[in-house]
Amino acid sequence: MTEVSVVICCYTEDRWNDLVASVASVAAQTVVPGELILVVDHNPALLQRATEALTRDSVRVIGNDRTVGLSGARNTGFLAAKGDIVAFLDDDAAADPWWLAELLAPYDDPDVGAVGGRAVPAWPDGSAPPWLPAELHWIVGCAYTGQPVELAEVRNIMGCAMSFRRDHLERLGGFAESVGRTATLPLGCEETELCIRLRQRVPGAKVLLQPAATVRHRVSEDRTRRRYVRQRSWAEGLSKAAVSRLVGAQDALSTERSYLRSVLPKAVLRELRAGNPAGAGGVFVSAAAAGAGYLRGLARKPDPAADPVPAYTIDIANGEATWDGDAEVLVRSGGVVLGGARRGEKVGELAGLLPAQARDRPPRPSVQPRVSVVVATAGKPSDVRRCVASVLATGYPDLEVLVVDNIPNGPREELLALAASDDRVRCLHEPVPGASRARNLGAHEATGDVLAFTDDDTVVDAGWPAELVAELAQPGTSCVTGLVAPLCLDTPAQVWFEAFGGFGKGYRRQVFTEDARNLLSPGRFGSGNNMAWHRDAFLALGGFDERLGPGRRTHSGEDLDLYLRLVRSGGRIVYTPHALVRHEHRATEAQLLRQLRGYGTGLAAMYLVHAGRRGGLRELAAALPRGLPVLLGRRPAGNDDEASPGFPRRLVFEQVRGTLSGPLALLRERIR
Repeated sequence: MTEVSVVICCYTEDRWNDLVASVASVAAQTVVPGELILVVDHNPALLQRATEALTRDSVRVIGNDRTVGLSGARNTGFLAAKGDIVAFLDDDAAADPWWLAELLAPYDDPDVGAVGGRAVPAWPDGSAPPWLPAELHWIVGCAYTGQPVELAEVRNIMGCAMSFRRDHLERLGGFAESVGRTATLPLGCEETELCIRLRQRVPGAKVLLQPAATVRHRVSEDRTRRRYVRQRSWAEGLSKAAVSRLVGAQDALSTERSYLRSVLPKAVLRELRAGNPAGAGGVFVSAAAAGAGYLRGLARKPDPAADPVPAYTIDIANGEATWDGDAEVLVRSGGVVLGGARRGEKVGELAGLLPAQARDRPPRPSVQPRVSVVVATAGKPSDVRRCVASVLATGYPDLEVLVVDNIPNGPREELLALAASDDRVRCLHEPVPGASRARNLGAHEATGDVLAFTDDDTVVDAGWPAELVAELAQPGTSCVTGLVAPLCLDTPAQVWFEAFGGFGKGYRRQVFTEDARNLLSPGRFGSGNNMAWHRDAFLALGGFDERLGPGRRTHSGEDLDLYLRLVRSGGRIVYTPHALVRHEHRATEAQLLRQLRGYGTGLAAMYLVHAGRRGGLRELAAALPRGLPVLLGRRPAGNDDEASPGFPRRLVFEQVRGTLSGPLALLRERIR
């Protein structure tokens, strides 16, 4: 039987009794879930109360460690989940005993990616207000007239009682945290956007509504007032405008068009004939408020530097040749990556690059060597689980994953359990802090001829190991790096990081050998969170310099140092855009500033290490005029072009600040 995890998100103690009833309803299901995860959205008092009162064998209480709001809480929940299916239940909804059984049944069809249920309103006075006809019950988060009454395929499901395949959530990066409800604003549409994205990015995926999977959704007194109806309808219009910008108006409004043309006019006529002008007026008020909100949302001038936008993929091999949204789009054809676009007009232009890009992509070897993937981590086990799941899902025939837990008191139980769940996964422990040291341990323990490295906050593409292996099979190639695209751009900090330079190194295959022009721009070679080596070449260089990198005072630079050592010894590095991973960037400005400061520190320390090697000082002096802007933060390291101006200049200041601290950081590491 398919294992299911149930996630309930909560944010206020005002709903405590509802929350207790919701948890109890999950325990009473005819199909017992594997686990119930209760996510508390940035409310320490509620977190403590729920931990003390509700924690039991099958219930885990955790805090939302992502952005404030329902989308961030839901993402926290699914990332912590272990089940193949993740079901979501609102904290003010109580599930009927057969809810889970009815939700799970359609998943016998492997094409089904999401199944939603039906929410029955529990009114405070036992019945709906006369001015709120059934066609408007979506306003209070419940089933409404116009929805299917039998199992049917729909555009999207409702958030209070829904479910998804966990591997789809991981692949898509979860809910867009730039969309959705917060404690103070009744926005929505995060599940609508996710369902549209699921259908766009997973060929053949079905989204189903199962009305037999019912929950009782309590409607609070404040939601039965006309003011709330106007406010919620206005917010729905704003949300629909936001989704239209992201996925295109055609997909975002397909259901609403038929709803306005057919369902609402019939409701008005029925209410008037029944002698209930208040009901007809409620329909007019709601439609007008939603329309005004939508127009207001469209009228807002977007800020391309800071407006959060999801990161999507269009595969023209599946017939996806157009795009009228405003998201960051990666365009590909099967395994061939063509380029990136922000607006749909460019998609057709990129399609013309397919012949050249395909010719430049080497064939896969007839014999595929064993690949050892090393993931060093001191972060959240949920991120590690997501990363490892994506590696295993590639289906590469001869694969092992070595998770190196780099914390003093480890290894952690969650990672040991992850290793026990699949014989291709091994868990190692490196108690001395330092990503370089942890990676070196993984490399020495590996059994594969190919060593691949990625970070715990990435999701790898299905063809990732095969593309790396194909490039390493080319004569003279010792190291391969690949494209690192954003997993999501849900916060301004994530958008700024991409504008500052990001991890991406372009959409064209490049070959690097010993060249003085490269010496002060080693970041052009690629990023350490997406690289692979012939094991012998890696070990011959002595692995990563353990004075450099995360977990040390130098903070970074270990990958760039290794690239420099390779090209100086006559080796060759190939960068390919077709070996793709997606990286989850830092979500807050404070995290981003620390990251860029660390990059500056590591960059300066790495150059000082290089200067101490034979001939290194002379090489650096010759390359200094070209590389000085990199050191001073005028240009992000690793990019030939100037960074986009769409980011705060304080980001540059932080990198410069870090650069100035590099010499002292390296000195302290040497003393240590």
